Amino acid sequence: MAKQANAKKIGIVLNTAWNIVNFRLGLIKQLIADGHEVVAIAPADEYVPQIEALGARFLALNQLERKGSNPLREMKLCRELYKVFKQEQLDLVLLYTIKPNIYGALAAKWAGIPSICTVTGLGYTFLHDNMVSKLAQRLYKYAFKRASWVAFQNRDDRQLFIDRGLVAQEKSLLIPGSGINTQVFAPVEQQDKGAGFSFLFVGRLLKDKGVNELLEAARQLQQAQADAQIWVVGAMDPDNPACISAETLAQAQALGNLQYFGRSDKVKDFIGQADVVVLPSYREGLPRVMLEALAMGKAVLTTEVAGCRETVEEGQNGFMVPAKDADSLAKAMLKMYQLPKEQLEKMGAKGREMALERFDEQIIIQHYKRLIKEL
Repeated sequence: MAKQANAKKIGIVLNTAWNIVNFRLGLIKQLIADGHEVVAIAPADEYVPQIEALGARFLALNQLERKGSNPLREMKLCRELYKVFKQEQLDLVLLYTIKPNIYGALAAKWAGIPSICTVTGLGYTFLHDNMVSKLAQRLYKYAFKRASWVAFQNRDDRQLFIDRGLVAQEKSLLIPGSGINTQVFAPVEQQDKGAGFSFLFVGRLLKDKGVNELLEAARQLQQAQADAQIWVVGAMDPDNPACISAETLAQAQALGNLQYFGRSDKVKDFIGQADVVVLPSYREGLPRVMLEALAMGKAVLTTEVAGCRETVEEGQNGFMVPAKDADSLAKAMLKMYQLPKEQLEKMGAKGREMALERFDEQIIIQHYKRLIKEL
């Protein structure tokens, strides 16, 4: 079938199919509705059928290892991406997460097609000043010289890359997050769970997510005899050097006021029944769980760091505390626990308003549509 006028064949590359489903389905759906052909490219997992159900083709990457740093394997990944881009005769590629950004931008340049990179967060590599961090920054600089556009999810990350000479200011721009479907993530009626109060943390159990501070805050809340539960939802991710130990988690659970539910595809249900969503992270791109919490009308508590601060108007829809400060976190949690229900609901309503005005998925999609049209 012939392409529609101005229709393009677009590749979208991420480090997992799960990532595509959780962060980019809305974009893929809109691109297909606009007449573009979309090829999703990532290591295969159980989420591939959800991508294909939208009408996108899926191509599995065999050489992408999220945590690996074998130079030979990285060269093979770059070559694999180049071959896919050439064989598929793509018109442009959208690249997300560190390895697709770096090696995808290089492969796209060699294949003679434009690329739009999106830095979704700096992660472990930038939070630790070591040889790996220095190497990653050199690779970013080399790759981003060859990208058409580089998008950042918050102002701090963009400015950091500009200040360090990793990206040219004129080819960088701000796109606030991956967007949230505010029709799917909408306020729901909270079930009657008795007099108890619940805080919800969603994320991998990493030190960089502030999990150690959260566990200490849980201990302090119990000492204060607060009738509150801390729900923890997320994977352990033992391959990540920042992952907390199973022993640390078990000790926290033994206190009695912390429940660990593991990884879940029903995060929306947990948010709907929580009183406050908490994320004590050290740095983020623009945290998805916070956007989901805002959209569902929940009061939030997070840290005053890059990516997180964009989701809070202090005292209006939630509160911020310093990162790496368990005592401040515990005090803020106790403060929110003691707030009247009506005030929490008012905060949640403000958060919903913010989600609709700033972070709705359609706002984010329009940014990408404009860039795609220009290319």
